[in-house]
Amino acid sequence: MGSAKTRLKRKRKGDGPNLRWRMGFIAALSVLALLITAGRLVSIQGMDSMKLAEKALSNRLVTQTLPADRGQILASDGTVLADSVSRYQLVVDQQNVAQYEVDGKLVGAWGAAEALSKPLNTDPGLLYPKLVGDKRWNPVAKGLTSETWREVKDLEVLGISAEEYAVRSYPAGGVAGNLVGFLSSDGTAQAGLEKAYDEQLSGKDGQQQYERGARGEIIPLGDNNMKDAVDGEGLKTTIDPAMQYYAQQAIEEQREKHEAESASIVIKEIKTGRIITAADAPTVDPNSPGKVDGPDRGSRIFTDMFEPGSTAKMVTAAALLDKGLVTPEQEFTVPDKWKAPNDEEFRDSHEHPDEKLTFAGILAQSSNTGTILAGKELTEAQRYEYMKKFGFGSKSAIGFPAETSGILHPYEEWDGRTKYTVMFGQGVAANAIQTTDVISTIANGGVHVPSRLVDGMVSPKGRTISTPAGEKQRVVSEKAADETLRMLEGVVAEGTGKSAQVSGYRVAGKTGTAQAPAAEGGGYDGYTASFVGVLPAEDPELAISVTLQRPRNGYYGGQAAAPVFSDVAGFAMRHLKIPPSTQKPDLPAREWK
Repeated sequence: MGSAKTRLKRKRKGDGPNLRWRMGFIAALSVLALLITAGRLVSIQGMDSMKLAEKALSNRLVTQTLPADRGQILASDGTVLADSVSRYQLVVDQQNVAQYEVDGKLVGAWGAAEALSKPLNTDPGLLYPKLVGDKRWNPVAKGLTSETWREVKDLEVLGISAEEYAVRSYPAGGVAGNLVGFLSSDGTAQAGLEKAYDEQLSGKDGQQQYERGARGEIIPLGDNNMKDAVDGEGLKTTIDPAMQYYAQQAIEEQREKHEAESASIVIKEIKTGRIITAADAPTVDPNSPGKVDGPDRGSRIFTDMFEPGSTAKMVTAAALLDKGLVTPEQEFTVPDKWKAPNDEEFRDSHEHPDEKLTFAGILAQSSNTGTILAGKELTEAQRYEYMKKFGFGSKSAIGFPAETSGILHPYEEWDGRTKYTVMFGQGVAANAIQTTDVISTIANGGVHVPSRLVDGMVSPKGRTISTPAGEKQRVVSEKAADETLRMLEGVVAEGTGKSAQVSGYRVAGKTGTAQAPAAEGGGYDGYTASFVGVLPAEDPELAISVTLQRPRNGYYGGQAAAPVFSDVAGFAMRHLKIPPSTQKPDLPAREWK
């Protein structure tokens, strides 16, 4: 077994490797601990400090939208119809305003409320709750003019600043209001040209980013950058503001006189296609659109459709003459009632014995039965073809929001009655632009010039970029158009349109009286009274349409619509300085023996 001393020596010899291993392990742990500590120090002094710096910078950085100015909408003479004006929202940094001093004395939020109450024209007690607290941003007041903001700024109240924004203003009020449209409270385009050209008018907002000091001030050499706003383009319309104003007053008076639900006047330059007047009644002031009912906030000229009635007889007449199927003085024996081969019966607006009328006399008397007697020479396909060529069933080139294309069913879908009624304006529907286009095409020698409501866009620097005119299209021959126009002059000189005469000027036109479809359910409810005309008839300059919907006090076109045509057309001739007629008309015979 050996002695105890010998056993101890053996034990110590065996401990050598284990001891060295344990000491190495301890040393490794120590080195690892030192590395971790060093890494943490590097992190704290380097990486974490960078994160802290970034966080501090982000707390100091302020990003502010720089709103683009919305483009103006102008009348043809430069009159401003829509504009944007600057307004300011007053905001507060409540932590800073708490340190507000006056003459070295700390007055805080209450002192600020007292100072601001005068330029804001309010009570300090109402302002104080908005100023006290620990919010770094809180709205105080909105809608401040630049003058009011200058007064506030001059007070140098600590923690008070302003954010600029734009609001839409309509300096002309209700003049062309139904055309111009309006914006909602959040700046969204709701109607009219504002909506149709929203993308061009809006522009693109910019952005400013700056480093803010402890008191809200911009640090001059801080991390600041800016992206400029791109202002919207302006819009120059074709509207003559004086004509527009006069027509709006005239049609509103006529609407009230005849107790009509709505009414309109459209005036178109025949040779250019420019719509110089588009007057609705009731009208809307875009500054306060909520004051009128929803349907009156748009333009019924574009959105409402109606059966054109006897004004559509112009299309039948022009088509017959274009095909060489009749002449203006061709003779007809016209009854007050006529029965078709399919047993459908048609009648004139009043009973009368058989009349000996020329084709011109049929148009002058606005005879339904006479129109059928002549028009049945056209095939159903031809009737449809000419109505389509004259614009029925198609939207205009204007592109007005919610514009209707009207109704023109394919002739294959016409029933046994409709195939006849379309010849005198029933079973088809149009808007006021379309009916104006029909007579404008006839007065322009049979060539259709697309209607336009915009002359061009105006760049932020004031340069006008003209809008290209639409493509012209021949609809009927010049001979057929001239003969139709000659007959239409007889309508005003000797027929149902006598009330449309304008002193000193030759006028050609057509009256229309049609049943108005009921607003709810089938059937009809009231009438549509209309008149469309051109002048001077020897060399037409203007085409004018007048429409009254559901007049209750006199509903014939010659009674309700023709007189206001005479009034507005006379003003237009004087305003535009168009010389009076010097030639006498050569009217076709109305009757035969």
